[in-house]
Amino acid sequence: MRIERIELIGFKSFSEKTAFNFHPGTTAVVGPNGCGKSNIVDAFKWVLGEQSAKSLRGDSMEDVIFSGCASKKPKGMAEVTLYISGISNGSSPDSGEISVTRRLYRSGESAYLMNKVPCRLKDIRNVFLDTGLELKTYSVLEQGRIDAILNSKPHERRFLIEEVAGVMKYNVRREEAVRKLEASLSNLQRLADIVAEVKRQINSIDRHAKRAERYKRLFDEAKNIELKVAVRDAAELDNELANFTSSEETLKSKETELSTDIHSSEAALEEKKLVFIEEEKVLDELHNRLSRAERNFVEEKGRITLLKSNCENLTGRLERLVARDNELTAAKEDTGARIQVLETRSQGINTELSETGKVLDSRNEIFSSFENEIVDSEQNLEVKRKDVFNKADEISSLKNEISSLSLIIENLNRKEEKNFAEINVLKESVSSIDASIKQAEDEFGVRDRKLEDSNKTKQGLIEDIDGKKRALTSKAEVLYKDREDLAAISSRAESLKELDTGGKKAFRDNIKVLCRVADIFETLPEHETAIEAVLGDKLSAAVVDDDQEIKKALDLIKKEKINRSGFIPANISPASRPLSSVPLPGGVVGYALDLVKVREGFDRIAAALLSDVIIVNDLDTAFDLRHASLQALSKESGPRYFVTLDGEVLEPSGVVFGGQEKGVLKIKREIREIQKDIEARRSHVLSAEKEVSAIKSDIASAESSLAAIDSEISEVEKVYHELRLKIAGLHEENGKEQRRLGLLSAEVQEERKEKDSSIHALDAKNRDCAVLEDQRRSIEDEIKDVQDRITEKKFRLETLRAELTKAMLSRTAIRGQLDALSRERERLDSDLTAIEKKKEEMSKERVDIETDRARKENEIKGKEGALGSSVAVISQLKEELSSAREKIESKTAELRLMEKRQKAFVDDLTSVRKELSHAEVKKTELSLRLGHIKEDLKRTYAVDMDSDTDELSRLGPLLPEEEEKLNALREKLQGMGTVNLGTLEELEELKTRHDFLTKQQNDLIESITSLQETISKINRTTQKKLADAFEALNEKFKEVFTVLFGKGRAELILTEGSILEAGIEIVAQPPGKKLQNLMLLSGGEKALTALSLLFAGFMIKPTPLCLLDEVDAPLDESNTERFAALLKELVKEIQFIVITHNRRTMEAADYLYGVTMEEPGVSKVVSMHLAEVV
Repeated sequence: MRIERIELIGFKSFSEKTAFNFHPGTTAVVGPNGCGKSNIVDAFKWVLGEQSAKSLRGDSMEDVIFSGCASKKPKGMAEVTLYISGISNGSSPDSGEISVTRRLYRSGESAYLMNKVPCRLKDIRNVFLDTGLELKTYSVLEQGRIDAILNSKPHERRFLIEEVAGVMKYNVRREEAVRKLEASLSNLQRLADIVAEVKRQINSIDRHAKRAERYKRLFDEAKNIELKVAVRDAAELDNELANFTSSEETLKSKETELSTDIHSSEAALEEKKLVFIEEEKVLDELHNRLSRAERNFVEEKGRITLLKSNCENLTGRLERLVARDNELTAAKEDTGARIQVLETRSQGINTELSETGKVLDSRNEIFSSFENEIVDSEQNLEVKRKDVFNKADEISSLKNEISSLSLIIENLNRKEEKNFAEINVLKESVSSIDASIKQAEDEFGVRDRKLEDSNKTKQGLIEDIDGKKRALTSKAEVLYKDREDLAAISSRAESLKELDTGGKKAFRDNIKVLCRVADIFETLPEHETAIEAVLGDKLSAAVVDDDQEIKKALDLIKKEKINRSGFIPANISPASRPLSSVPLPGGVVGYALDLVKVREGFDRIAAALLSDVIIVNDLDTAFDLRHASLQALSKESGPRYFVTLDGEVLEPSGVVFGGQEKGVLKIKREIREIQKDIEARRSHVLSAEKEVSAIKSDIASAESSLAAIDSEISEVEKVYHELRLKIAGLHEENGKEQRRLGLLSAEVQEERKEKDSSIHALDAKNRDCAVLEDQRRSIEDEIKDVQDRITEKKFRLETLRAELTKAMLSRTAIRGQLDALSRERERLDSDLTAIEKKKEEMSKERVDIETDRARKENEIKGKEGALGSSVAVISQLKEELSSAREKIESKTAELRLMEKRQKAFVDDLTSVRKELSHAEVKKTELSLRLGHIKEDLKRTYAVDMDSDTDELSRLGPLLPEEEEKLNALREKLQGMGTVNLGTLEELEELKTRHDFLTKQQNDLIESITSLQETISKINRTTQKKLADAFEALNEKFKEVFTVLFGKGRAELILTEGSILEAGIEIVAQPPGKKLQNLMLLSGGEKALTALSLLFAGFMIKPTPLCLLDEVDAPLDESNTERFAALLKELVKEIQFIVITHNRRTMEAADYLYGVTMEEPGVSKVVSMHLAEVV
């Protein structure tokens, strides 16, 4: 078998799919600390079924899932797949490659797969059983496991010889066999109790079953006769029912004939009604036509009146049009006269306008001459003004420069003051920062010391929590075992309670049961058999208040058909006097009443049941006492029952009963004893639970303190880092302030130079500005003279302009009069045109009115002629309406006659239906009686007369004497009272169950015998293999120890006891040292000793894979060379995977894997074949 490769996805630091291919020989895995090398070991352990999160260096199993880093999100699943070749499957020694996969989701769901098919963890463990790849073996040696082997107790080192001997599968099978044996023994005990109870129930129910069998025989005979009687009665009812059925058919035929007559009559009647309806429709139509003719006559008369009125209106309109035409003719003549007057006025105004234009032209010439002179003067003035403006601009520019220089000088003065003030502030700030740095450094020292103290406290708490968790695990294991024991004992108690309460319970919900007879007695174990034998079934009897309760219970038993049960009243009177005062001869144990403890309040019942019972040692004593020594007692107190300690009963009649069975008193005693044991164990469990709870509370308290310490450390570290940042910031700020101070000093010097230069420039600018001011004033005087001359000319020009304006206004007024006359002429022309157009329209309207009036007069004449014909039509319609009414009255009389005949048919049909209904009621009555007979048979005897015809036909005829015999049978059945026929089935069921349970009991006994033989055989085989393996391992250990140490002596010694349970003591004496305790060896010596033991095991039974995690760390260079040399020898048969930092070990490897963490929190793998590199 060989490991081919392992694939990891999302497992711890391997976030992405990572594969390790393993080759024959030694594979070394190297890399810096913390890069994830040991996660490979955890992956092997996890995929092989490791269930402890602590063993995988985590708090919970969820810690194996990649938790994310700065650049990668957490994974939702972890998966590891191991590929192995050469595993034997039983049919072939070298099977193909198989894969084993374990998968865990962050939600808590997990899965195991073999060849990608879901399986159980047990299936995977079975595959690797005795292959050397189990978790309990030495195939995986992680950090600290070497020391654990040497520091462990002797019995904990047993796995070394067990692995070498190859007995792991035997141990597993033996454990399974022991578990099965314990379960079988427990089941056998319970089965024995149940078989005894079933046997007792069979004995109790047997006599009731015989009585039920006799009852059933009588019942079957009565049933046979009653079936014959029922068949006879049913036949008579069938005949009578057939007669009524025939009568019913005749009535139904008559009913059908009458129904047919009624339907025919109804059809004729309906036909007549339809004709009548048609006649009524004709009458209605005539009514409607007459109404329409009369309405049309009235409407035509109205229209004629309306037309006459319209003609009169048209005549009026025509008269008004003639009058309007005359008015328009007069208006037209007036408008023509007004147009002649306007033309005369227009000619006079045109002449006046021509003269005004000539005056205006002469005035314009004078105005233009003055205007040209003013323009020349203003142009000269503009030149002067431009010179002034230029000088003003130059002056303004100089003044702006002067103002800027003054502002610059002022700003420089203010800035100088500000810089001096800032320099003083910076000097004070530097002093303050120096003080803050010193204060922060002092506080930093205090926080550093506090952080160190907190870390020490935290480490102490962690160690305390680990110790308490180990104690908790130990206590929890003890508690689990105690709970299992308690559950087993409780199960046994429940089984006994089932037997104890196995009596009838059906009546207890309705009857007040105080207890059972067995519940009132307690006695010593040696007397139980005697008391149970003499009382027998009486122990199961129910104790009730009085005789009335017993009657109620017996009524309920009869009603519900419950099995036979016994009752005894609590107020019973004892049948005889107690014998406790009479002395007894030898061989007698005592009076039964004196040997039992009676429950308070039930002394009368105890006396009634046991006052005449004497317990003796044996049956011979009972016979002797009965015939001789107690004759006087018998005469005085009546007959006695003698019972031996073995349960043999001698009754007064001389009948002797013998044999034993597990009775109620023994069961109740066993229940009491087990109950006490349960209480004790429950108290012990509660105590253990309290201890576990207390440890958990202590752990929680410690973890709370640890959380508080962590929180405090976190806060201190936060302040610690803040102080470091603060001190660094203060130093940086101090440097900045010093640099700022130097810059400000240099800036002040530069500003002083700039201020002096600005003052010299300001003086020069002021002088230039004064010269320009003088020049500007001279030009402004010249401008004033020119402006005076222009003002004088403008005054004259304004006078001319006023005169010119007056002439222009006069001309404009004349033109306005002329325009007004023109507009008035246009208006009059328009009015004249409108008048002519209106006259034409009125002429056309007059022609239309005359035409319309003539048309309406003609229409009036036509309508007046049509009115005469309408009167004739109305008269004719009235005559037709009268004739139609006479026909309707005739049809109405015919309908009434037909309805009378229809009523006679209906009355006859009603009479027939009454007779038919009576026949149906009688028939129903007979059917019900027949149905009752059939239902009674079905309910009483489960016989269906319709389907069970074959059975009924075999009965034969009813004989006269059978009816008399039926009464006798009924009396016998009634005399037997209530008989529970269910006892027959119950007895059969009990016998079947007894046979089944007996067979199971025998099967269990055979199974127990087989398991005991199997365990013995496994023990013998295991013992021989362990003895051989121990001898071989001891010899190899001595040999390898000498190789690794050069010299020295070592030995393995078995502790006392059987080799199946013995532990292993290790004796080691390195060269040059005395024999001493293993704990006194150095780290390197411990490692070599443990490796010697492990390699010795490998030489005897090579494991397919050995995974070593930094086991060479304690070895010096020479020991490492010997370790590497031994690896090279073993690599021929074993595949080694070594995680190491040692150069010598790397040189001995055939393949090298490098694990790095280029990205924080994510492991990456590179590999190389060293032979190819070399």
